[in-house]
Amino acid sequence: MRLQLLITFLTTFVVAVQAQGGLLALAEHMPKCSLACFIQELPKSTCATNLTSECLCSNDALNAAVAVCAKKTCSVYELLQTKNVSNKGCGVPDRYKGDKFVAIGITGCAVAVTAFVLRMLASVGKKGRQVSWDDFTMGIVVLLNIPPTVFTYYLVKNGLGRDIWTLTDVQITNVLKFYFMGEIFYVVALGISKISILFFYLRVFPAKSFRVLTYSVMGVSAAYTIAFFFATTMQCWPISQAWTQWDGLHKGRCNNIHLQGWIAAAINIALDVVVMILPMKHLAALNMSLKKKIMVMSMFSVGIFVVFVSAIRLYSLIHFASTENITWNYVDAGIWSLIEINVSIICGCMPAHRLLIVKLWPKMRANLASSMNVSTKKSTNVSTTDSQLPVEKVVTRISYKPRKKDEDNFIPLVDMDNDRTRLTKDEHNSRESAGWITQTHTVEISMRDASRMKSREAPPPDWTDRPTTGKEHV
Repeated sequence: MRLQLLITFLTTFVVAVQAQGGLLALAEHMPKCSLACFIQELPKSTCATNLTSECLCSNDALNAAVAVCAKKTCSVYELLQTKNVSNKGCGVPDRYKGDKFVAIGITGCAVAVTAFVLRMLASVGKKGRQVSWDDFTMGIVVLLNIPPTVFTYYLVKNGLGRDIWTLTDVQITNVLKFYFMGEIFYVVALGISKISILFFYLRVFPAKSFRVLTYSVMGVSAAYTIAFFFATTMQCWPISQAWTQWDGLHKGRCNNIHLQGWIAAAINIALDVVVMILPMKHLAALNMSLKKKIMVMSMFSVGIFVVFVSAIRLYSLIHFASTENITWNYVDAGIWSLIEINVSIICGCMPAHRLLIVKLWPKMRANLASSMNVSTKKSTNVSTTDSQLPVEKVVTRISYKPRKKDEDNFIPLVDMDNDRTRLTKDEHNSRESAGWITQTHTVEISMRDASRMKSREAPPPDWTDRPTTGKEHV
């Protein structure tokens, strides 16, 4: 009797499959345990008298009953095979979203590496700043960011971004293995990125109380990094259980991985907020205009983007906490993890980018002025009288003493020990003792204007707001 029912079901299933596209071989891939459940539950359903593909695919009561039965008798992988065969027999299309995971990972890493290279260019040349611990630690973060980016290719190759029931058991294991390794790099990279920013604070702010507070936060960040490095690495025992436990065939134990992930993400966000607001009190106390104060505080507040990304990632962790389709739902959490690391690198390098702009601005300004000068000479609006007069180059040396307001507004974003003077030693000593600054400027003027300048004493122009040209010593 049981054999007769089995033959009847197979015949019906084959007919249904043929109606969906002639996929006769699908019946051969149905696991025996789930096939037995179909035979057991089919006579109890309305499809017993309506053996069509429409009934078998749309009868929720029958499918639910078969699922309950199969969970008792089938292994995890056999259940996934049953789901895959059923979907194909019912014409359910395969889904895929792995391309954006790879694209975001590679693009983000490229931008982060570029940001770090620009950061290091600020240390090149005679006017470059000294390379220090904040640069070394950020370099470590960049190196730690490369393996997770490479893993994106192997994750997608093994099936990340596809439904788990469409993958082989080897592919599922490989996805979980690469994801596990990526988590370790992620935790360590984020912790060291905070330490790098704190090292930068130590270069900028000399106040003893602030330095003590910074070292304290640095210690907490280091403790967080070390603790969750071991917690992530040892989340399962044996360690391989982290990527083999899914099939239920391997013996071992694991922590509540989702709870551990939420705790790590929450502490990470709290540390990001602390690191971001740490220098705000000192920046708010600077003696400068409100506009300049807001601009400087905004530069130090770019870490808000890291907090924002971390919060989105935490939400994605909550979203897939109870999912069984891990290779599909892990994509969003993986994307936000990659973005978080890359944004941390970019934001941590932005203050050095400002120094690079200040370093290159004089050359850019000189080139712009030169091009404007050429354009002006070709203009037809030049005075005929002046154009007939010979041109004389005048070298002007201007000495001035900075206003008290300018000194108060100066923000030393680089070590003052690295400032390289362009004056001779004697000039430096004599000028510095009096608090004076000397600038040399060469301009082209007509002979008539030169004679006018000699006939009267003109007050020196206000150069205090001009960008540095390498001729000054501040």
